[in-house]
Amino acid sequence: MSIFETIRLKLASLNALPALAALGFFSGILAGGVIVLFRLFIESSFVLWHTSDSTGDFESAPWWFRLILPTFGGILVGFILHKVGKHYRQVGVGHVIERMTFHQGYLNWRNALVQFLIGGLTIATGQSVGREGPGIHLGSASGSWLGQQMKLPNNSIRILVGCGTAAAISASFNTPLAGVIFAMEVVMMEYAVSSFIPLILSSVSAAILTRIVFGNDVAFIVPSLDLNSLWEIPNFVLLGLVIGCVASFFIKGTIVVTEKAKKWSAWLKCSVAGTSVGILALGAPQIMGIGYDTVNDALHGDLTLTILTIAFVGKLLATIICSGLSLPGGAIGPSMFIGAMAGGILGTIGAMVLPEYASEYAFYSMVGMATMMSAILQAPLAALMALLELTNNPNILLPGMIAVVVSNLVVSQVFKQSSIFHSQLRAKGLELRVNPLSQFLRSVGVAGLMERKMAVQEKMISYQDAEKLLEDVPRWILVRQDKVPISLLAANDLARFVLELKEQQAEKDKEENDGVARSIERDIDLLAIPADRQDVASVYLQANLEEALDTMERESVDAVYIFRTTSPTSEKIYGILTKEQIESHYSYKAK
Repeated sequence: MSIFETIRLKLASLNALPALAALGFFSGILAGGVIVLFRLFIESSFVLWHTSDSTGDFESAPWWFRLILPTFGGILVGFILHKVGKHYRQVGVGHVIERMTFHQGYLNWRNALVQFLIGGLTIATGQSVGREGPGIHLGSASGSWLGQQMKLPNNSIRILVGCGTAAAISASFNTPLAGVIFAMEVVMMEYAVSSFIPLILSSVSAAILTRIVFGNDVAFIVPSLDLNSLWEIPNFVLLGLVIGCVASFFIKGTIVVTEKAKKWSAWLKCSVAGTSVGILALGAPQIMGIGYDTVNDALHGDLTLTILTIAFVGKLLATIICSGLSLPGGAIGPSMFIGAMAGGILGTIGAMVLPEYASEYAFYSMVGMATMMSAILQAPLAALMALLELTNNPNILLPGMIAVVVSNLVVSQVFKQSSIFHSQLRAKGLELRVNPLSQFLRSVGVAGLMERKMAVQEKMISYQDAEKLLEDVPRWILVRQDKVPISLLAANDLARFVLELKEQQAEKDKEENDGVARSIERDIDLLAIPADRQDVASVYLQANLEEALDTMERESVDAVYIFRTTSPTSEKIYGILTKEQIESHYSYKAK
């Protein structure tokens, strides 16, 4: 057995931490490198129509430029998508979650290439989208590609997709811890101890690589601000309520636009989205692009109430249109923009009403940024970790936690909305059902639980060969007919039958009374001897327990054999897995 095959078998279990840690580190380097290239691609595109001191700043551009650039960009992106095959148009965080839920984390590199090109063009032409969504797709695809190339078990590929997600968030915001929590909370949808170390190593390695290229600064330059008075706590409750309503409107509006445009062509969707952004940008130029410069101004208290309001309304409408019409970009960055503007508005009004109890509105913008992100993603921990790492201010956690919890409750309990990604998948007819059993079964590969003490045998076997087969004390015998496995036999049943034959021969020899022990010359039909046989199906070596259980239910069997194709005409069988083994393993771990 080769060293790579040994590693693959080891990774199928829950106790493969050293190997997973090493893979997490390498996937972080790979994903971080891809994100660096993506950011360089975006920023080099900005240089084409910006001066060196206004890169990414669309406010200083003339009105005709703000109208034409996103309109032309939408038409161009739509044309490219129209020429690309329908299957390869599926991009973004929603696509990653779909592949994780229904396809064990297998992401096609062609979709990632489309995401790289059109995602970069979308952002560079000033559309109201973020770079984090494309970055997550690219990072996740990098981890998935690494796992697929190494032919790793599916449970390990899922972890590598999470590693790529963590690396993408870390590289985008320079927030390593938030990247880990985001990957678990949004993409993997589980908190597993076995995943923490690989994700941490991936996130840290991506952050180091990004800092080498872009420096140590986080995405936003945040001043040091503190809560002015505990009497402000009701203000943050109000902030959570307002942003919860805004987030619900954002999610519902996106789904309405998605359903209205369901039958439109990709070219028409992108063209309408780009034109809409261009028109809105005539009055609100701040909405164009990722908008980090405007967010930074809000975090420093440099925007007037009028600008905050215009930017808030314009960005909200533009992002609903872009997300609803499936323009390839992210909603995470825009959500932070919208939240920062909403927080700034409420902070400014609060300062007017109760100036003696009000902190600077920039403090409210910081909290609002994380609150809106949490509300639309339904990811409170990831948002709070991002808030802490971006501000480097633990004092902001108290009001942040209050606002985040309130906003999440408003979205999920009052308006009964799921996260933006789950809502978009539901609009496509895909219902995500996450439960502890499925999560556990996906985390263990079949190779980690299969019974290896087995033998493969054609249905006819001589008595002598049967004795030799039983000398290795197998537990199962996989019976083949014309080289095709068709039944599973407990080795104990064959041993019992062989013993009976031996006893019968001994009695016969005794009756003849010649003192000679004769050998048994008989062929045994393994499909005819008295035994409790089971029908059997096949499962590939890379599969996890969920896939094995699904196969058993689909084929109406209680056991599968684990195999890997070694050539176009042959396969290697590694072991046997029964439904009883899976149920016993889950019951043991659940105690």
